[in-house]
Amino acid sequence: PSTPDVSPTTANSVHLTLALSGFCALGAEVVWTRNLSLLLGATVYTFSIILAVFLVGLGIGSTASSMGVRDAARARMALGWAQLLAAAGVLWTAYMLADSLPYWPVNPLLASSAWFNFQVDLARAFWAVLPPALMWGASFPLAMAAVSSPGQDSARVAGETYAANTVGAIFGALLFSVVLVPWLGTQNSQRVLMGLAVVRSEEHTSELQ
Repeated sequence: PSTPDVSPTTANSVHLTLALSGFCALGAEVVWTRNLSLLLGATVYTFSIILAVFLVGLGIGSTASSMGVRDAARARMALGWAQLLAAAGVLWTAYMLADSLPYWPVNPLLASSAWFNFQVDLARAFWAVLPPALMWGASFPLAMAAVSSPGQDSARVAGETYAANTVGAIFGALLFSVVLVPWLGTQNSQRVLMGLAVVRSEEHTSELQ
């Protein structure tokens, strides 16, 4: 059977969800870079590790979801679940940064080479940051599938979806770095991240019922 056309209201809902996904993803990267710099050191090296882990997670999640759901209705439901799991991932990262990573029995001062410290720092970043990054990466292909219908211009669908995600990411990076983290602190900023992801995922899935 052919896939029914996607209504403008549904498409707008999906684009808003993806914009908030980008908003939360870049906002989280700002918050976690600040937190992890306390553990790994406030250096460009630390930022590079966090960015690399984030990009790896986005790439793996995007690749996995692009090979999965293709039906528009199922993709919209999967997108809602991805956002809910991303909120759980933010909770995971917050717990790891506060109650797990600081107590790893590793003393970098005893290392015989910088390469050892690099491996340990990379492992800690993967352990803390990878789960939510996977879910945010999975969201983009799911959103693409959710707004696609027969006969549509695929370039336009991709452009609109990418634009929504990019605009959200820009505002997320700016708002968290300039306003929320200085005003609320990193702990409350992470609560904002979880709240946005949960609320939007619930609204998104309820619209499909």
